Amino acid sequence: MGQAIVSVDLNRTIIFWNRAAEEMFGWTAAEALGKYSTEVLVRGDSVGRAEEVFDAITRGHGWSGEMEVEHRDGSRLWLFVTNRPVLDAEGRLIAIVGSCIARDITEDLKARRALEASSHRLAEAQRIAHLGSFEVSATTNEMLWSDEMYRIFGVELGQPFDPEAFLASVHPDDRSHLTEIWAHATLAGTSFDHLFRVLRPDGTERSVRARVEPNLDADGRVVKMSGTVADQTEWVEAEAIRRIAESRFEIGFEQSSIGAVIADLDGLPLRVNKVVCDILGTTAEELIGRPWTDFSHPDDVPLSVAVAAHMADGHDSYQAERRYLRDDGTIAWASTHVALVRDHDVPQYVYVQLKDITERKAMEAESSHRALHDSLTGLPNRLLLTDRLVHGLAGSKRRDARLGVIFLDLDQFKVVNDSLGHTSGDVLLSEAAKRIEGAIRPGDTVARFGGDEFVIVCDAVTAVEADLIARRVLRAFVRPWLIAEQEVHVTASLGIALSTDDSTPESLLRDSDTAMYRAKELGRGRIELFDETLSMKASRRLSMSSALHHALERDELSVHYQPVADLATREMVGVEALLRWQSGTLGEVSPAEFVPIAEETGLIVPIGAWLLEEASRQTVEWQNLQTSLGQGRSLSLAVNLSVRQMLSPDITDRIARVLARSGMKSADLCLELTESVFMQDADYFGRTLNDLKALGVSLAIDDFGTGYSSLSYLRRFPVDAVKIDRAFVDGLGTESNDTALVQAIIAMARALGLSITAEGVETAQQMACLTDLGVPRAQGFFLARPMPADEITRLVKTRELLGPTAREPLAVAGTSDEV
Repeated sequence: MGQAIVSVDLNRTIIFWNRAAEEMFGWTAAEALGKYSTEVLVRGDSVGRAEEVFDAITRGHGWSGEMEVEHRDGSRLWLFVTNRPVLDAEGRLIAIVGSCIARDITEDLKARRALEASSHRLAEAQRIAHLGSFEVSATTNEMLWSDEMYRIFGVELGQPFDPEAFLASVHPDDRSHLTEIWAHATLAGTSFDHLFRVLRPDGTERSVRARVEPNLDADGRVVKMSGTVADQTEWVEAEAIRRIAESRFEIGFEQSSIGAVIADLDGLPLRVNKVVCDILGTTAEELIGRPWTDFSHPDDVPLSVAVAAHMADGHDSYQAERRYLRDDGTIAWASTHVALVRDHDVPQYVYVQLKDITERKAMEAESSHRALHDSLTGLPNRLLLTDRLVHGLAGSKRRDARLGVIFLDLDQFKVVNDSLGHTSGDVLLSEAAKRIEGAIRPGDTVARFGGDEFVIVCDAVTAVEADLIARRVLRAFVRPWLIAEQEVHVTASLGIALSTDDSTPESLLRDSDTAMYRAKELGRGRIELFDETLSMKASRRLSMSSALHHALERDELSVHYQPVADLATREMVGVEALLRWQSGTLGEVSPAEFVPIAEETGLIVPIGAWLLEEASRQTVEWQNLQTSLGQGRSLSLAVNLSVRQMLSPDITDRIARVLARSGMKSADLCLELTESVFMQDADYFGRTLNDLKALGVSLAIDDFGTGYSSLSYLRRFPVDAVKIDRAFVDGLGTESNDTALVQAIIAMARALGLSITAEGVETAQQMACLTDLGVPRAQGFFLARPMPADEITRLVKTRELLGPTAREPLAVAGTSDEV
């Protein structure tokens, strides 16, 4: 087939079509002539390319190049085409009549494109792998590079590059060594693999690895050197980072303040640092390869078991505080953290960290001990006591046994504290704790309940056994105590309670406490067992306490008044206000029962304030009545003040307000204080008494002679009067000692300028003795019983003398009610 020649005019219409064109394109001349070139030759994607060629020709340029055309049967042909314009004599384009000399290059093009694709794939693979290739002729020194070599060295693509330029790109510090290696390989015909640095034209540095192989001829001479250059900058940097990390790990591992262990997957230590050796008190040689159980505390779950159980749930780490045994037998505590180290999800080794917390654990144990033990005696405190009671009750029920609780309170402890000081009191408590511990059974618990109270818990006892234990404790208190170089005698009162099926820690403490108070009531220094009678008393006491809280609001309280007589005339010169309670649920309740409860609960403060208000108002009414009747002498009022009332910070202001509201003269009010008041804080009560004295009221010591320091009270505090206790009055005329004591009290009071009143006068003989002794005033059943206000009003109106007439001497049996 010859060359196809095709001509088109300016309208792109075919005007010439030779025989070779018919054979090449499959169109006859008759079919092709007069048709547009786009109808016969150029279709689809080649139209744009044909337009570019036509535009170039119309501008007077020729064109040669490859173009894709279409055969009549639809197949595609690649041709090498030459086109040129046809000009007139003046050089103007009058037509586009061109010659199209073509030959089919389809197969050549396919082969070339396959080669180009292969080269492209190779270049792309090198680019992705950062791997360039090169060849150097041993004879011409000509050097051929792949495209990736240009990129690695930072040189513009296609720029000539020879071995000298190549060596010039090598980092100066690496250049001489690489030159020696290259020369030796070329001379000896050997290969080499070498890592070095290159400097790019832009100043950046890359790390590359060259692998070079010699190509030898038949005689063994080097014809050329071929090789690859891999850019390993990232790998080199990663290796540097890895080495730094390893160095840091090494430093961190050995110099860490926390113990570190690298163990195999079976938990056997492969490497340990010094801190681990210090914690476990041994050497690295002794630890490496030993099972972890060799130095774990035997009471702890084995570490391997704990870790395996934890990691079975999908965790790769475990943390806990554990105990370890040192070689010397001591125990070390460590916060233990175990981590499983993996590489691509494949377990490699176990990393263990141990932080020594032995000191913290010791502090925690000490803190826990302090929280559960009394700081003075070292005994369990109330919190630990409750826990022991809970466990003791549970154990006694399982064994069908009884738990015994002994409540102990020191007698006269306050006297020691007040007279010898609190330090001596602390010494006494510490010694008491030791004596109690020495008297109980092994396994029993003694706790300090508070103040001077102790509780003993006896496991599995009978009533007889509990009593024997209590008696041993009581005997331990018989020996005198040497406190502050003084011999002191202090006894103890003990109450015993035994558990039942319904017992609780609270009920056992309550019942044993109740029994202990019964022991004190019966004379102290003795033992009482809680029984049904005490239970009933305790129940009544509880009911009484509950009802007393509502006594004021329910108007159940009233005031009775016991007259005070002038013994010379038997006239009523004053009254003592006494509290009475008619409960809606309990009936009439004795003051001996409810006043102590009011004291304990603090109800005595509001009740006492009501009593003072009511009695003052009533006394003013009687005084006004006396004035209206022309009686020259006004009644005085005596009211008892308790310790709780005296402790109220506003007691002085409260009494001043009562005096102001009632209109009562302060001189007509006598505040009676028992000696228990003076046994409290002497400085505080001294100031309070001075404030009360400043109001103008009188102060009297009630039940004088029954306390421990009556003489010191008279000297230290601003008292105006004493009331001789009925215990001394009771033996007047029959007991010489009582008569002598009353004589001494009277003489002392007169010497100090104090007024005197005798209490509890119940017989004519007592009355006569008091008159003979010169006691000016007295009160008691012989003279008059306590009575309601209207009875006192009658006595004021009638001016009736107190006591029986001379013709009817009266000896009243019973007890004077002065409460």
